[in-house]
Amino acid sequence: MRKAKLAVLFPGIGYTCDRPLLSGSARLAAASGYEVVKVSYGGFPAGILGDGRKMEEAFDLALKQTEESLAEVDFSDREALFISKSIGTAVAAAYARKHGLKVRSVSFTPVEQTFLFAQGEGIQFHGTADPWAKDTDKIRAGCAKIGQELIVINGANHSLETGDAETDRVILSQVMAKVKEFLGYSFWGWETADVPPIREEFEAVKDPRALYDLLSGLWCADTCAPRMRALWTPENKTLGQCSITAFLAQDIFGGEVYGILRPDGNYHCYNVVGDCAFDLTSEQFGDERLCYEGNPLQHRETHFSKTEKKERYERLKEDLVRRLGAAWEP
Repeated sequence: MRKAKLAVLFPGIGYTCDRPLLSGSARLAAASGYEVVKVSYGGFPAGILGDGRKMEEAFDLALKQTEESLAEVDFSDREALFISKSIGTAVAAAYARKHGLKVRSVSFTPVEQTFLFAQGEGIQFHGTADPWAKDTDKIRAGCAKIGQELIVINGANHSLETGDAETDRVILSQVMAKVKEFLGYSFWGWETADVPPIREEFEAVKDPRALYDLLSGLWCADTCAPRMRALWTPENKTLGQCSITAFLAQDIFGGEVYGILRPDGNYHCYNVVGDCAFDLTSEQFGDERLCYEGNPLQHRETHFSKTEKKERYERLKEDLVRRLGAAWEP
């Protein structure tokens, strides 16, 4: 079975993994197919802010405890994402460098020490009123040096908050939107999956990416093909979902459904709408490259001649309609 992508959360000194920035990012990562692992550390000295010696002591302690937390984690052949906060941004970067890991990173409120180790693809978030990183120009320079995008939030503190509830709600929403954009999608064709819905009642499903987001919370063992059901897991959520998903996408976006012949004689289904082709359930194949050219047209009448498949399609469709609060018109 394919290995799940791995997301590791590195908390701050007082900012735990259940706080909004980390918990929200963890939910987004899980929805994108990542297995989420949380690092735990503590026992830091008091009065760290502004004390270089104590900051170094806290960093060393956190890195040591991180080594212990991740001792049994297998990073081999896995796409890794490090999501970190405050001192955790330095710890995450140092851990990745020490172990030679190629990771993508989301770093909230980095400290100056972060840039001693940070490398690779990443995005960083900094508030101009952050007492732990007062020099915004240094943060800008650090990100520029390693080629990582920096999002600067004016007036935000070390929690990326301002003290105004409505402003903080908007900031959190915008930050999570940037994290989601950074994570991207893994299904084939997502970059150009821009076709709109053809039915008014599905106008909320603005494109196939939005449909993927919705279905990520609806795919389950019951909607998986029976022959694969024993292998289905939330981490491999698209397993056995191809035909019912492709025909549901056709209901919403129009176009045609095509099938790739598999070694077992079954067809893996995907969608083509005009010049746009996409495969919402391609992640189940891991690194295998599928051929999306010259494949035969698939007909729902043929697929839904199997009662169990038609029932799974109807279940998924009904769950989606219920989620949207829309009325389905067959």
